[in-house]
Amino acid sequence: MRFTKTLRFRLIVVTVLCTAAVSLVGNLALFGYLNNILTQRADRIDEIYLSTLQNQLDEYLTDLSDLAILCSSDYTVSRALSPAATMKNAVDAQDRLNAYLATSSVQDYIDVLSVVNGHGVVAAATTQTAGDLHDYGAICAQEVYRQAVEGGGGVLCTGVAPSIHGGDPVLAAVRPIQGLGSRPGQGYLYLELQLALFDEVLAPYSDLNTLFIATGSGALACALPQNFPEGFTAAGLAPGQLCEIGGAQYQVTGRALALGGLTLYHCALQTALDQEGLHILYTVAAVLALSLLLAVCLAVLTSAYFSRPVSRLNARLRRIAANDFSFDPEIEKPQDELGQIGRTVNEMSMSIQHLLRETEEMYTQRRNIEIALLQSQVNPHFLYNTLDFIRWMAVIQKNPGIASITRSLSNLLKNIAKGTQDKITLAEELGLLQDYIAIQTVRYVEMFTFVNEVPQELYTCRIVKLTLQPLVENAIFHGIEPTGECGTITLTARAEGDDLYLCVEDDGAGIEPERLATILTAESKRSGSSMNGIGIANVHKRLQLIYGRQYGLTVESEPGRYTRVTVHIPREV
Repeated sequence: MRFTKTLRFRLIVVTVLCTAAVSLVGNLALFGYLNNILTQRADRIDEIYLSTLQNQLDEYLTDLSDLAILCSSDYTVSRALSPAATMKNAVDAQDRLNAYLATSSVQDYIDVLSVVNGHGVVAAATTQTAGDLHDYGAICAQEVYRQAVEGGGGVLCTGVAPSIHGGDPVLAAVRPIQGLGSRPGQGYLYLELQLALFDEVLAPYSDLNTLFIATGSGALACALPQNFPEGFTAAGLAPGQLCEIGGAQYQVTGRALALGGLTLYHCALQTALDQEGLHILYTVAAVLALSLLLAVCLAVLTSAYFSRPVSRLNARLRRIAANDFSFDPEIEKPQDELGQIGRTVNEMSMSIQHLLRETEEMYTQRRNIEIALLQSQVNPHFLYNTLDFIRWMAVIQKNPGIASITRSLSNLLKNIAKGTQDKITLAEELGLLQDYIAIQTVRYVEMFTFVNEVPQELYTCRIVKLTLQPLVENAIFHGIEPTGECGTITLTARAEGDDLYLCVEDDGAGIEPERLATILTAESKRSGSSMNGIGIANVHKRLQLIYGRQYGLTVESEPGRYTRVTVHIPREV
């Protein structure tokens, strides 16, 4: 048998396919779930980074705005810019600016903190860079300064611009002086904040994220991030979308800062996210491969667990087919349904062996009975007595009854000579019985009376030849004759469903209980008065051999009152 057609192969294939399907669906769902978690986690981390950085930067920018408000709202500062201001007023204003600067958290990054008016008066705090005579013209030349003068009002104007000291980019802020007693346009506060502050805030996160700050026009307000091309600007970046920068795809997010129209950008390299997703995919694929390997191992072990008992059962059935019905304890070892099947197979083989033994015994018994029947078809003593009786009748009585008894004897001899295993109609069986009774009636004058109560509708039923004659003979010899009185033998019949019951009953001597218990199993002794030597036990065995063990004779008797023998056979028409 090819391995691909075996139950073991099919079990392995089904197990592996089911495991593969479940693992594939489960791992794909797990991959999608983990990938979604990874994306959400990355977004959440970005949110945390951006929120932390935004709060930190906004805190510095808010301190810068507070410093500008304090300085521009101070009376001493505004008085130093009035037309009547003296040198002392200028010195006092400088002291006040220094005092405010000293309390600010961004003092280390302030390059310029000055107040100016339209007449060229300048009062500057002591900052990271030293002022000079050209500060006034440089301040007035700043674009953010012109915006503040032209815009008017008390709004702080900010923007990234070249420093008035050296030209490096700085965050410039201009606010009108609004101190007590000041008038519009009296003067302006000018601040320069080093962009290095932004670089230092972003520096701790530079290894993890691509972070930068840009103005509304897209100009960078911090150092150029690594891997970004020279001349990069944030113009055209769309937060929340994929953008290509330097040939790479980035997921861009942004947060607006508190001052200067600045925006904090975060760019997550898409290939890094894809690599993490690919790593998860590889992990899922490895899990799937391990699941399939485990499924194959389990399928092989499981199939072996089932196939071995099945193979033993198959081998056992083959031996049964080859007429080997011996007991096999191996097939009963599994403590499961296969073991139960093995026990059933052993029970079946034992039953078949027992049935064959019984069949063989029944065949032997049937053969012995047939031999006995052949040997005792005509009893010489019976023929001698009958013929002797006929002779005396002819000598003494000169009675026409000689013809009648001779005819009856002739009929009996011819039917017995034909064999005793044939099935004839009940009417024919009753004809043979009447011939026998006619002979016995002449022999036992006024010894017994035979009553036939068989319904006419049952006469067509078929019965084994010479079934009733031995029973009537037994009633005469063992029931009526021992009493020495005239008795009655009654024959009745009835049909119940598919079965036929024939009953021979006499009112003679009866049978003792001890003998009644063994009458159907004990071998009958041949009597010199018997016509054919067939006893009740032999009739019972003959009927069971022909019809089956559920059929045969039943005997009921009560000593001194009656004996009733019932024949139970299938109803055949």
